[in-house]
Amino acid sequence: MKKYLVVIMAVLMALCLCACGKSEAVKAAEEKIAAIGEVTLDSEKRISAAEKAVEKLSDDELKQLDKAEELKKAREKYERLVESKAAVVDSLIVQIGEVTIESEEKIEAARQEYDAVPASVKSRVKGLTELESAENMLIMLRAQRVDNLIDQIGEVTLESADKINAAQQAFNRLKKNEKAQVKNVSRLTRAREEFAALQKQEKEAKRAEALKLLENMRLDEDKVRHLKFYYPKAWRFNSYGNWIADTRCFILPYIGMDDNGNIWMRVVYNFTDDDWVFFKKITVAADDERYYRSFKYFDIVRDNDGGQVWEYIDTDGASDVTMLWAIVNSKETIVRFEGEDYSHDFTVRESDKQAIKEALLVYEGLK
Repeated sequence: MKKYLVVIMAVLMALCLCACGKSEAVKAAEEKIAAIGEVTLDSEKRISAAEKAVEKLSDDELKQLDKAEELKKAREKYERLVESKAAVVDSLIVQIGEVTIESEEKIEAARQEYDAVPASVKSRVKGLTELESAENMLIMLRAQRVDNLIDQIGEVTLESADKINAAQQAFNRLKKNEKAQVKNVSRLTRAREEFAALQKQEKEAKRAEALKLLENMRLDEDKVRHLKFYYPKAWRFNSYGNWIADTRCFILPYIGMDDNGNIWMRVVYNFTDDDWVFFKKITVAADDERYYRSFKYFDIVRDNDGGQVWEYIDTDGASDVTMLWAIVNSKETIVRFEGEDYSHDFTVRESDKQAIKEALLVYEGLK
């Protein structure tokens, strides 16, 4: 028994001597190797740190190193990952092919992939020159497209808005380095200035026309509220100064204005006949266009004089501008008043179309 104890003690002492025999440098190197962990593209610094620690070891210390093979495998795996990732980047560059305006997505994908990889991968990418060439070509093509859009503006007129806006929006979408390649940007600036000048002239002309039309309209003034109301000639008034609702059906606008120059437009939808419709909906058929209006039952004024009935509603006309212009420009406009059980159609008169036009010109010229 004593003999076995001596042997065991001798083995333990030998192990202790082996452990104690490793230098601090060897222990530090092994710790750095162990710190590498799972090898990824982010492992370069840890692998290099371990390699540098091993390079400083003497020949005797290298004999004590137990993780040399582990470090070697880590480096080999890292190199394979680098080569594989570089191949991915090169593949994206190859996929760009011939550069056109539509190549932007592919070029950006390749650039983003290249910028995202570590320096060790960047140094292995073979197609960087091709990528940079593709980027430069795209810059030139995008700038040329804007130059072409600017050229298409031609002589500036009031109909040039779409072309000017298209060129300006295309220019705004360019990056700073792309904008520097646009040759006709000064022409675009002049086009905007010329168009603004034309718009100002048109606005002044419309205002002058509106004021002239306003002079020929009937003025009703509310001196208590400091409001003025202007009615085109198609409106009919009785001797009491009230507009007449019981003679015919119509859709007619009028203009409101306050002392501060604020202007608005109202539209009256008026139905009259010898029997009620109790309308809640209106359909306006201006040639092939259709416009629909719905109202609450109790918002509609209804009255009669024994033999004639009338129903009307006075509404804000701001949302009716498109419909009113459609009536003005139509060959024929039919208006249908619709109730739950009854309906009534009438055709808009040419004189009413003219009245609508005048009101629209005043409203748009002064607002």
